[in-house]
Amino acid sequence: MMNKRLKQGSTFLLAVALTFPLLTLPGAKAASAIDTGQKCSIEFDISGNSSELLSASIPVNLYKVASVDESGNYTVTDAFTGLDLSSVSADNLDTAAATWAARAKEAQGKLTDSDGKTVVEPTETVTLQNGRGTATGLKTGLYLVDTPKVITPNYTYTFTPYLVSLPTNNYYNNDQTSDDWIYDLTKEYNSAVGLKPEQHVRYGKLVINKELEDHNATFGDKATFVFQIDITTPDNKKETRIEELTFDAAGSHSVTIEKIPAGSHVTVTEVYSGASYELASAKSQETDIIANPEKKSEVEFRPAEVSFINKHDGRTNGGYGIRNNFKLDETDQYQHIKKAATN
Repeated sequence: MMNKRLKQGSTFLLAVALTFPLLTLPGAKAASAIDTGQKCSIEFDISGNSSELLSASIPVNLYKVASVDESGNYTVTDAFTGLDLSSVSADNLDTAAATWAARAKEAQGKLTDSDGKTVVEPTETVTLQNGRGTATGLKTGLYLVDTPKVITPNYTYTFTPYLVSLPTNNYYNNDQTSDDWIYDLTKEYNSAVGLKPEQHVRYGKLVINKELEDHNATFGDKATFVFQIDITTPDNKKETRIEELTFDAAGSHSVTIEKIPAGSHVTVTEVYSGASYELASAKSQETDIIANPEKKSEVEFRPAEVSFINKHDGRTNGGYGIRNNFKLDETDQYQHIKKAATN
């Protein structure tokens, strides 16, 4: 009888523990009436993610999309007029999940106008510290949970929006043994809500500076210097790139290597110093890659840099350099990517 009653309804949070974080679905109702005057709470959790994300302060915005009556029927608020909250059968959880995910995305789209200007203010905002936070004193109803992009030194994180109903029950999480309403979605009631972040790598660049103190033009007017850049990313992946600088006179030049994962440790080695030049600086230098700014900043951004100095060694040899790129593959073997020659 309980299972039959649940299938008839349309308006409670169906918390389905398919994966962590929890997948949340409005989609059925319990047997008893909802106490619409009772205050509710939600505990958010992103534990199990990277330490970089866990150390960030993460604002989570809640928007009241609809009110709910004692029978579990939704009435959409003015800001979300037109949003379809009609009944979705819980018989096929995958289909129901896809439907409510699409509705959450549509609700998120109503937060800004066509110019990207905010037109709906959050009902409540809770800031997560160490991956956890709780919103309290919430009225019953249906809420959109929307977490803005989080920017950390090496990554950005985006979060899937979703709709959550207050109250809810754990009917599908408790082997169909209870359909009691739960007004506090917390770990105490096995109903804490997990946020679902997606990690995106940030990138930075490396500038190699070269100063040539004097120039030997006896056997041509060009001198080529070759650099090997060994990259170790924050997740311990390795890559090697090759760059070169060619001089036709004494002076200073630089080359910029783009799109290196932020937080990478790099070792730059001058592996070829021309045929008649010697280093007047260290042969290898190390630095860490800083992420490019997400937005234009008032503070001038300076990427990671290394600098080398060369001088003529007294010989009259000419020379050339060869530039190759290698990347470490899944079998820990370096594969040749690109080859270019400079005469």
